[in-house]
Amino acid sequence: MQITRHLLILPLILTVAACSPPTIVSPPPTKSTETPILQIDPGGNKALIRDILFTPDGRYLVSAGDDKLIRVWDINSGKTVRTLRGQIGAGREGKIFAMALSPNGQWLAVGGSFTGTVEEKKAIRLYNFASGQLIALLKGHTNVVFSLAFSPDNRFLMSGSADRSAIIWDIERQQQLHILRGHTEPIYAVAFTPDAKRVVTGSYDHNLRLWRVSDGEQIATLTGHTDKVYAVAISPRDGTIASGSHDYTIRLWDGQTGQPIKTLANQSTRIGSLSFSPDGRYLVSGVGSEPPEPTHCYILSMPNGKKIVTYRGHDNVVRATAVSPDGRVVATGGGANHEIHLWSLHDGHTKQRLRGVGASTWAVGFSADGQAIAWGKTSGPQSANQRGPLEYTLTLPTADRSLTHPQPLSSGESNFIRAQGQWRNSTLRHRAGGNYGYQDTILDIREQNRTVASIERSATDGYRHQSYTFTPDGQQIISGGSHGVLTAYNRNGHKLGDYVGHTGDVLAVAVSPDGRLLLSGSDDQTVRLWNVATRKNLLTLFHGSNGEWVAWTTSGHYTASPNGDNMVGWQINRGVTNAADYVKAKQLREHLYRPDVVDAAIRLRSVDKAVAQTEAHFNLARLQRELPPRFEIVSPQGGHKAEQGVVPVVLSIAENALEIQSFAVDVNGRQVTPETVRKINPIYKRHQRTVEVPLGTGDNRITIEAKNSLGILSGEVTVHYDGPSQIGTLHLVSIGVSAYPHLPRSKQLNFAAIDAQALHNTLATQAKKQYRDIKRTLLSDNYGQSPTKSNIEAALQNMPPAKPADTTILFLSGHGVNIGKDYYFVPRDARLRGDNKLDPNTLVPWQVLQQAITQSQGRRILLIDTCHAGNAFNPRLLQDAGNQKLVVLSATNANSVSIEKKDLGHGVFTQALLEGIKGKAALFGGGKITFKALDLYISNRVAELTQNRQKTVSQASYQGFEDFVFLQLE
Repeated sequence: MQITRHLLILPLILTVAACSPPTIVSPPPTKSTETPILQIDPGGNKALIRDILFTPDGRYLVSAGDDKLIRVWDINSGKTVRTLRGQIGAGREGKIFAMALSPNGQWLAVGGSFTGTVEEKKAIRLYNFASGQLIALLKGHTNVVFSLAFSPDNRFLMSGSADRSAIIWDIERQQQLHILRGHTEPIYAVAFTPDAKRVVTGSYDHNLRLWRVSDGEQIATLTGHTDKVYAVAISPRDGTIASGSHDYTIRLWDGQTGQPIKTLANQSTRIGSLSFSPDGRYLVSGVGSEPPEPTHCYILSMPNGKKIVTYRGHDNVVRATAVSPDGRVVATGGGANHEIHLWSLHDGHTKQRLRGVGASTWAVGFSADGQAIAWGKTSGPQSANQRGPLEYTLTLPTADRSLTHPQPLSSGESNFIRAQGQWRNSTLRHRAGGNYGYQDTILDIREQNRTVASIERSATDGYRHQSYTFTPDGQQIISGGSHGVLTAYNRNGHKLGDYVGHTGDVLAVAVSPDGRLLLSGSDDQTVRLWNVATRKNLLTLFHGSNGEWVAWTTSGHYTASPNGDNMVGWQINRGVTNAADYVKAKQLREHLYRPDVVDAAIRLRSVDKAVAQTEAHFNLARLQRELPPRFEIVSPQGGHKAEQGVVPVVLSIAENALEIQSFAVDVNGRQVTPETVRKINPIYKRHQRTVEVPLGTGDNRITIEAKNSLGILSGEVTVHYDGPSQIGTLHLVSIGVSAYPHLPRSKQLNFAAIDAQALHNTLATQAKKQYRDIKRTLLSDNYGQSPTKSNIEAALQNMPPAKPADTTILFLSGHGVNIGKDYYFVPRDARLRGDNKLDPNTLVPWQVLQQAITQSQGRRILLIDTCHAGNAFNPRLLQDAGNQKLVVLSATNANSVSIEKKDLGHGVFTQALLEGIKGKAALFGGGKITFKALDLYISNRVAELTQNRQKTVSQASYQGFEDFVFLQLE
């Protein structure tokens, strides 16, 4: 006999560190009329990488490109350690096309398609690289800047532009020195000779030109290429010029006279980038071609041009290359997922990959009933509408069901509908055209094998038709192109309107069977859901390779996995002459984490209606004048060894329009300060605050969270201590309800009360060697106190205060119910209203349960043996537990049920839990059961006992989880 219980599901969360401590250099936020712009930050580049470069000391790598962000990578850790942001806008506004770092590391110059006045849009942004401060705008070009280079003596900057001119800038004076004119097409490449006396420019007009720096006069025109010149590099050894073209060749030229030296053999690919090694003995070539042409990078020895290394690690265009200052490592940026690969210059062996958790979306589809969506992140055959398999799915919300979380697609693709290139006797076919060599520039609408209309794209409307479909009624064609273009046309090829939101190439589209929803996938690493009729974006989903995910509406409201909201946030522009601010969604969670708004937006097919219905009115414009707290940890520095068991942590707190209301501190997942209000006044004044933090033996990861009325900010530092750890007390509260006298027979359970008693006694016995004292409370049907509403609430309110070395465990077994957006535990004396629905006044609100445990210091653990039935699941519980840094192990996820088995005499989850804590989870010996080991044992045992019908959930598999000893048995 099997009985199922209603779901109460929460994630396991330890300390969440929002980011590396920020360097506070900016003044209080200034008033702005611009709306904050939502940006994804998956920890790596998420669009085409245009430039990469090493810092002079070789410790860091800097990357920039179409995702409008400058990233500074620590090469040792492979992580982004800081970002530089400038003002951005919609579409192309803010994309970075060129970047250069001065040889002394002082100046970082950036060019691209920017915002502001006509002059400001085409200006070069000059940053102080060390501080990240935007120092100046170099104005002079009348079109976007495609190439930049500093002189070897740090005095000059060279820029090449789509306005067909190049400018030599005096950096000290931040003024134009010379304007170089002569090219008839955009200039995509510039470089200085080693003596800084000459510069070379390469253009789409197929030519290069050599110029004198002193007077800006042209020395020579370098002709010979038969297609666009895209890349130029100059040897630091002898000044030899190397140029790369779309004609598949590399040519060498004399750097003094511009005379041709030789043409290297056909490279089998268009040249996307060129970089010399510091000694000039080797030349690296990048890739300008897309599959099916080869995507290999090469090392060529100089001056003979022989290929000595072929690097096959990338699967698409590579427009960015660099060689480390010591000449040993090559960095190449590109490929389908915009990764930076570090590999040996001498043998091509990959050393490291710098990447985030995002990936391009290559495939999308709707289930045949329209109730679920699917997508894929693996590139497959490169043909329109079939670029890869569907791999993941989630179910859309209904009145009785919330949006589910992403999970692997196990049933295959047969039940999903993808793009439809045919409707009755009408078909869609793409073909080549235009000036850019694409094979899908023109989309033909054909009837009875006759072309009735053609849609040709150009540089202003997406270049290509990379994905396209008929709507189910055959009356519209929806086509995705480059740079986020997604457009609806009628059957005559006339444009109806755009779906605005994507920032990268739209690689896949699909329309729901009823024709009301559009799904799209892009190399901007998102999946987007749209209202076909209004062309409004309803939902955007980012799904990381680490399992974390976040989905949001255009109003800023979102739902997410426990740490998913660390991967998205809002950029707040501070004007074209200032660096921008950035606030993560996690920091605004209290206002914007609203799964109910997300559900309503999809159901109603309108974000505005959803916000009105749920009364979720939070104005993001607040960020223009107010920010969450900003602070940095001044001391101790990471790696510090403490002499005492308490370390003073000094915080430097930046000016802000809002006072800090409280601080919370935890060490290795243990809360060591209660969440009491500690306001800092007055505002608009920098402060220092010292927090005394107790330590345990070994490494102590200290996380400090500050909160004001708008949001939060976390910072962390690790301190080592060799002294002894304190031995704490275990506070154990077990609640189990099997019998519900006032509810129907179908709501009665067999083993919930027995489970609570068994877990209560077993855990107390097994934990004796780990704790100096055990204080326990049991509420169940037949043992201890009766689990009524008043008894449960009183027991929780009267829990003795836990100290930093203590552990609090709350075990729950019984029914739960979701009423509206709120969750309730069902006590023994719960009653029905006149409409036969549970009366909320007779239930225990989840806030009461959670507040009782979050107020405790030390480690806080929730063990939940409940299950999913009907509308019992409330996704808000996932984030609520995580936000409070609770460790949670739950019997089920949102898509499975918890099972009671008569032959076991327990619920399956509790049975596995009991076996584990009695010793079977001590997988590595030593008499210790770590949480990860316990989680692994329970997960496998539950799957075995239920034939995979029940799946447990914890946070041990999520990125950043820090394991700990759950039980010390010896």
